[in-house]
Amino acid sequence: MMKRTVITAMMCLAIISIANAEPGNGIHAGPWTFSPYANLRETYDSNVDKTPVNKVDDFFLDSEAGLKMGYSAYAIDFSGLGFLGNRNYSDLTDKDFSSGGEILKFKQGTHDTFVIEADQTFRRVEDNDLHGSEAAVLGVSPDSVLDSSSTSRRDINNVGVSVGRNLTDKMVLDVGYRFDDVNYSDPTIYDIQNHIGQAEGAYRLTEKTDSLVTMQAGMQDNGVISDPANYYIGRVGLKTRGTDKVIFKGGVGVQLYERPIADDITSFSYDLSASWVATEKITLQAGGRNGTVLSSLYTDNGSEYNTVWAGASYRVIPTIILSANASYRQDDYLDPVAVQGGTKDRTDKGSGLGARVDYLTPAKFLRLYTEAQYQNVESTISPTYDETRIMLGMKLQY
Repeated sequence: MMKRTVITAMMCLAIISIANAEPGNGIHAGPWTFSPYANLRETYDSNVDKTPVNKVDDFFLDSEAGLKMGYSAYAIDFSGLGFLGNRNYSDLTDKDFSSGGEILKFKQGTHDTFVIEADQTFRRVEDNDLHGSEAAVLGVSPDSVLDSSSTSRRDINNVGVSVGRNLTDKMVLDVGYRFDDVNYSDPTIYDIQNHIGQAEGAYRLTEKTDSLVTMQAGMQDNGVISDPANYYIGRVGLKTRGTDKVIFKGGVGVQLYERPIADDITSFSYDLSASWVATEKITLQAGGRNGTVLSSLYTDNGSEYNTVWAGASYRVIPTIILSANASYRQDDYLDPVAVQGGTKDRTDKGSGLGARVDYLTPAKFLRLYTEAQYQNVESTISPTYDETRIMLGMKLQY
C-alpha cells in the first residue's frame, strides 16, 4: 500500500510540475512556502548482504515523495519536512522495506535580544539514513550514537532546544539540551538513549574570529546496564563570523567517561568542521569528531569512535556539478568481546569514497544525477568486506 501511495504521489507531482513549468521556487502563500518533491533512484549493489565471500548482487529502486515547508516573518523562522519512501529489489524481494519521517525546526528572535531554537524529528529508516544530516541538533548528527556496524531497521527520535543572547558587545552565550532515542526492530540489538546538555560561550577576538569555550554533560543508557553511563566534555576553540568564503568551527579538549561497572576513561576530545569557497566554481569541505558511546551490540560495552570526512564540488558549467567525498570511521571497543575460544579486542574500521554528477535541466524543477559509492569495512573479529553501489536518479521539486 505504501509503495502505491509513494509512486502515485510522485506521478502526480511530475504531472503538476510539467503542466505548470514552474522553476522550482515552491508554492507561496503569504509568509509560507510549500515545495512538494519526488525522488526516484535506481541502484546496482555489488554486495547486498555485506559478506566477504559468496557475494550476492542485485538492483533496487528507491522512491521517495515528500513535502518541504517554510515560514518566515518578523523574527520567526520555521521549516518542516515530511517524507515517505520505499525500496524494491529486483530479485531479493524479501528485502523490500518502507521508510518515512518528519523533521521540524523553529527559531525565534536574535542574539541581540533573546533567541530560542527548537528541533524535533522522527525517522524510520533502514540501511543508510539519507536525512540524518538534516536532523542534526546542536551540531551533532543522530547517527553518532550508532555503532558503525548497526545499520539495521530502526526508529530514530530526536528533540533539542537551545536559547542564547549577547551578554556584551563581544560575548555570546548559548545553552541547549538534546535527547536521542534509537530503537531497533532486531531484538538482538540494544536500543540506545542519549541525553546531553551543552553551554557554549563565544568571545569576539577580531572582526571575523571568535574564541569558543564549550562544556557538555550527558548520560547514555541501552536499557540493560545497571545505571546509565555519564560523560563530561570540555573544549576550547575558534569559529569564523561574518564571512561567506571560509566557514570554520572547531574545538579540542578533554572527555571523562564514566561507566557503572568499569574504570573511568579520560580521553582527548575534538569536533572540527570547515568549508572553503575556493572560487566561484569550487567548494571544499572537511571535518572530524570523536566520542565515546555505549554499544548497541553488547550488554555493558562501549566504543571510542573517530570519524573524519572531506568533500569537494566543482560547477563545470551552470547546469553541471561534479562532487566527490571520502570518509573514514574507527570504533575501538572499550572491553574485549566474546569470541569462539575466549575473548578478543574489537576494532572496526570503515572507509568510503563517492563521486556524483548532477545535471540541472532547462526545466528547473527537474534534476538528474548519477552517483557511485564504494565502502570497505574491516574488523578484528570478522573478515573484511567491500561494497560498490552505482546509482542513476531524478528529483522533481515544485
